[in-house]
Amino acid sequence: MAEHKEVTVTERVVSCRFCGSTDLSKYGTHKDNQYYICKVCGRKSSGINTFPKMRYSKDLIIRALTYYYNGMSCRNICHTFNDMRGLDLSHSTIWTWIIKYSEIVNNYVMFFEPRLSDVWVADETAVDIWGEQYWFWDIIDTDTRFLVASHLSKTRTMNDAIDLFSIAKAKSKIRPRLILTDKLGIYPGAFNKVFYTRYKEDRVEHLTSRGFRSPVNTNLIERFHGTLKQRYKVMRDLKDEYSASVVLDGFVTHYNFFLEHSYLNYMTPAIVSGIGEGIHNWGDLIELALGRFQP
Repeated sequence: MAEHKEVTVTERVVSCRFCGSTDLSKYGTHKDNQYYICKVCGRKSSGINTFPKMRYSKDLIIRALTYYYNGMSCRNICHTFNDMRGLDLSHSTIWTWIIKYSEIVNNYVMFFEPRLSDVWVADETAVDIWGEQYWFWDIIDTDTRFLVASHLSKTRTMNDAIDLFSIAKAKSKIRPRLILTDKLGIYPGAFNKVFYTRYKEDRVEHLTSRGFRSPVNTNLIERFHGTLKQRYKVMRDLKDEYSASVVLDGFVTHYNFFLEHSYLNYMTPAIVSGIGEGIHNWGDLIELALGRFQP
């Protein structure tokens, strides 16, 4: 499990928390806080550097996301903020931030086109959501350690495996040369459904794991699942499929963009795959996502 990293926000341009505009005029002070009026929407807000329509600062929200995906529970994050900053936050507020901004960023990063190698490993693992078993499916690229695709399902059928392969195929601009899976019987049919071609130059090979000690194995993705399960221990708010899907995809985003690997010379998968330049924390991704999706 990665250690918590302190994150900072250096950009201090004041923006309207309702519409995001930076065209503001000063509008007096209250309790030593400077207030502004927006020339675009006409609404008033404090000088705290916030995301649009949010009361609390960007820095606080960025830290909440970072701490959560690094292993702290919402309650512990809440207690930390309240004790250290004299706030009166509830853990449900922290949870709302995590769902809101994880979903925004998850949707945004789907538009990235990482440069991947031609060998992928696919697998699935069981996760518990409010007492019910679900399956989390994912594919990882061997050279960059980039998680290419993932999805959550209630069942473990061929259609679920087809969905996983289809997502990976759509997100990658190259066809892999080889995909490794375990010996689950649904994988060969799903693989053929998505990747079969009669053209030799476009063929993708499918191999199944021959065991932990064999050169042909799925150990790489099993290690990721170990990391996920460690993080999953404090995900006690996963009470429905929607929030679970958002948070698990959020962990994939966190893994790709912010977790450094010794194998990658302590770089992140996003950097190695060519899409992480200039992205240092959740705040950078949120700003980029808001810039794309807001008019």
